Amino acid sequence: MQHGQLLSHVDTDLVDRDQLRLILVPEPTRTWRPIPHIELVESLERVLHQHQITIQGEQFALRRDGSALFGVFQLAYRNTPDGSAAMGIRTSNNKTISIQLCAGISVFVCDNLVFRGDLIALNRKHTSGLNLRSELASAVLRFQDHFGRLTGEIERLKSKELTDGEAKALIHDVFVGGVLPVRFLPQVSEMYFAPPFQEWAGRNAWSLHNAFTSAAKQMPMSTRLGTTQELGRVFGMSENAADQSPKLLAA
Repeated sequence: MQHGQLLSHVDTDLVDRDQLRLILVPEPTRTWRPIPHIELVESLERVLHQHQITIQGEQFALRRDGSALFGVFQLAYRNTPDGSAAMGIRTSNNKTISIQLCAGISVFVCDNLVFRGDLIALNRKHTSGLNLRSELASAVLRFQDHFGRLTGEIERLKSKELTDGEAKALIHDVFVGGVLPVRFLPQVSEMYFAPPFQEWAGRNAWSLHNAFTSAAKQMPMSTRLGTTQELGRVFGMSENAADQSPKLLAA
């Protein structure tokens, strides 16, 4: 499952790390120090590795003048499944965007400046006194704490068995409450009561949550994230404890 999505369509091109290495940065001033895009990406990778977080996949979009970078990392944390979370990144070397990181199970980054995730882990200007490694380490620690609470809640949902009546009542409440469009009801019911994957076979709250979120994948990312977070509220997940109203940053 891809937990992060990057959209590139406004004056940007998809690039790789080798192309980022070719981007020159402006001269610093007394109060401002631009960070080369490749330095930010590789420094973040080292800090993640030190905290047992592995980058399983990555995408970058670069503004055509080289000034702004947008990216998404698919992450695996310790012994969690591959791609169990994502991290979004955006920055610029022309004073228009600070260094920003968002993270969580659902992350959406777009070059039109939509920047959305469960947790805004970093939002720091390119000041001359910036200690990049220290800032990134603090951001990753915030991500670890957030993700650790989340995985604990997932285990709680796996242990919460549901009777068929309880599952049907919850499905009813989700659709009547408008959390998901009613057209997805047959699909959710089938995925829960006749699961397509062995790991969803348990009649528990986590399996039902997966049935809902799997159906929600058909929604546009811009509305899917809010739906996924609302489902977290319905199931009492501790991401909800962060008041999981959708987190959105604009430049």
